[in-house]
Amino acid sequence: MITSVEGKSPVPPAARNSRQFGPAPRRKVLLVSINIPKNNDPYGSLDTFVFGHVPVVFLIAETAAAAAQMLEENPDIAVLIVDVSGEKGESGLALVRKIREEMGNRTVRVVLLGETPEDGQAQNRFLDYDVSDYRDISAINLPKLFTSLTIALQSYERLVSEEDSKQSLQTILDITRELYGVRSVEDFCLTILTQLQVICKNVEDCFFAIPNEHSGELSVTAGKGRFLAANKRRVTETVDEDLFEMILAASVARENLFTDAVSILCICRDDRLKGVVVLENRAPLTFLETRQMELICANITLGLENADMFEEIKRLAFNDSLTGLDSRAKFRSDVQSYIETVAKPLKKRFAVVQFTLEHLPELNIALGHDAGDELLQFVSEQLTQLFPDAISLARTSGNGFGLCLPYMRNRELKEIPKVIHRLFEHGPSSRENMPHISPRIGLALYPADADNGTTLWRNTNIALANLKVRNGTYFCFYNSAIANDINARVEMNNALRAGIMRKDLSLNYQPQVNLENGEIIGVEALIRWQREAGQFTAPNEFIPVAESSGLIMPISEWVLFEACRQRKEWLDQGADGWRVAVNLSLSIFQNDDFAELIKKTLSETGCPPRLLELEVTESVIMENPEQTLGNFRDLRALGVSFAIDDFGTGYSSLSYLRQLPVSSLKIDKAFIDGLTDNADDAAIARTVISLGRSLGLTVLAEGVESMDQVEFLWSAKCHQAQGFFFSRPVAADEILPFIRNPGFSSFGQPTLF
Repeated sequence: MITSVEGKSPVPPAARNSRQFGPAPRRKVLLVSINIPKNNDPYGSLDTFVFGHVPVVFLIAETAAAAAQMLEENPDIAVLIVDVSGEKGESGLALVRKIREEMGNRTVRVVLLGETPEDGQAQNRFLDYDVSDYRDISAINLPKLFTSLTIALQSYERLVSEEDSKQSLQTILDITRELYGVRSVEDFCLTILTQLQVICKNVEDCFFAIPNEHSGELSVTAGKGRFLAANKRRVTETVDEDLFEMILAASVARENLFTDAVSILCICRDDRLKGVVVLENRAPLTFLETRQMELICANITLGLENADMFEEIKRLAFNDSLTGLDSRAKFRSDVQSYIETVAKPLKKRFAVVQFTLEHLPELNIALGHDAGDELLQFVSEQLTQLFPDAISLARTSGNGFGLCLPYMRNRELKEIPKVIHRLFEHGPSSRENMPHISPRIGLALYPADADNGTTLWRNTNIALANLKVRNGTYFCFYNSAIANDINARVEMNNALRAGIMRKDLSLNYQPQVNLENGEIIGVEALIRWQREAGQFTAPNEFIPVAESSGLIMPISEWVLFEACRQRKEWLDQGADGWRVAVNLSLSIFQNDDFAELIKKTLSETGCPPRLLELEVTESVIMENPEQTLGNFRDLRALGVSFAIDDFGTGYSSLSYLRQLPVSSLKIDKAFIDGLTDNADDAAIARTVISLGRSLGLTVLAEGVESMDQVEFLWSAKCHQAQGFFFSRPVAADEILPFIRNPGFSSFGQPTLF
């Protein structure tokens, strides 16, 4: 026997377009206040009335009140024949008015029997009460009554048909709306079966089958009633031979089949069979039921294809095509599912691990993406072998992986990052020239660190972020202190961004003193941030945040502009002969337009280049020596001075420093603090001072706070100094009074001189 629905096996003639419906519904006619004699009456023999194949039942009401009650009890009355002759006219018309206006019944047809109307009277009644016909009661006979009744019933059938069509359309719209949110084929099929059961009250057992895309063999995708457990079973194994022959015949013919016992609906698109719905009827279907079913099935093909597409999208979203591992979305879903079904009820512990390959982009550039893909495939294969008991294993980003691993004892946790790290000590054997790739590993524990999959994954990200800050190690376990630190940095970043918009940043200036004569030889511009609540945040707290968030660039440009503007203002007030020093960040110094930025700032502010000194650290200088040398020479030719800040804390080359047009060296405060009680710090300070003098550079000591430190520096022949001993950083309007009276500080800080 051929079981594929794609073939062209013979179709039994009886199976084609076979429709068998239940008995047609009866139509009810209500006679109101009409006297019907028992014998020899011209319209008394109503039992002889025939309306096609539809049976007609006559009901009789003696009064209008009784008729209203019967209409309440029988809302499906099709025609109302009312005697409105003589004294019955007022009550009869009141009944019709009540039906139309109070009861809201616009479907029942009305035939009025009354006296011969005056001109226009009948027409008014037709308009006012939606009357189908008006007959002169004195001239009525059986043929005339039957004619009016036939017309009224035909009108009723049209209205019912229109209402059924509206109902069918609304049903399709409702089903379409419900199917819009369905994202799997099984749910789609189950929804269709449920809706068809709503339409066909006598259907309990049914199933939806879909053909295999290769063999064409039908398999059950969703079932209800006795077919509930038949999911994924072949139809040949689910139904008896007779029913299968009917299903096969309908499928090959691409036509629906209806019998008293079963309904088979074929869902097709471009003559391709997409699915088959089989319903077992406990009673024959009505015409309306079959019509609605056919309309639904004719309009769900696209929905079925959409559900299939969503399922494919879901598969792609939950699977990594390169490695065959799960995706990050599937990983997080699996972790959460494991928590709810296993870990929480059974009190199991596990670790969520995320690791990234930091230098994978460099490998792709050096050896091509094929080499990178080979490495990723190698890693996925090895992880599968190394962690066979993993709850979930996934590729979570372009260069990242995730593992969910159960553990019993805490000492097992320390082995996890070691095992992963050893994996990268040699790499794929087929690539001897593959550069060394090392992982960064973040770990979070259930239930210690979080009780849900989303937070556990976030905590592994926090652990990884902490690795980037710490450096020097390749793995990190999450803890709340790390999270608090990161949250604080995020909060400070947001506050700093808002502070820049509100112009909360300002500059203070700290004088720099000549140790030979006490004269002020310059000031250093120091940034200050007064937050919205009024408190100040130290630069060493917010500058690292600005550097990591990218805010350092606009801040640096503003500091440079404001310092140059202020120096020009002092110059306009007669203060000449000393410089303003501005510390530069790595980001602004590495800008390709750095030299042009300095020139533009000097031009816009009017500050002479000779009054500007730029401070850079050794680390900034050595980041890109060639660019540094070019920028230094370009700006030095313009007249700008340079100083090396925090000298002695970096790793610059002395031979390279000799090539730079630098004016001075600044000894870091860390060495100055221990001058008088630490022989090493004192030796370093003397060495730096001696080195600077031998190179022909001016040496300035930062952070000088005591007389003992001043005397040491003076005796070691240090040229200049700055620090709290001389003056704290002050506002711009306090600088000139101090410079004009160097023997006395207007802000309460005595000087050595």
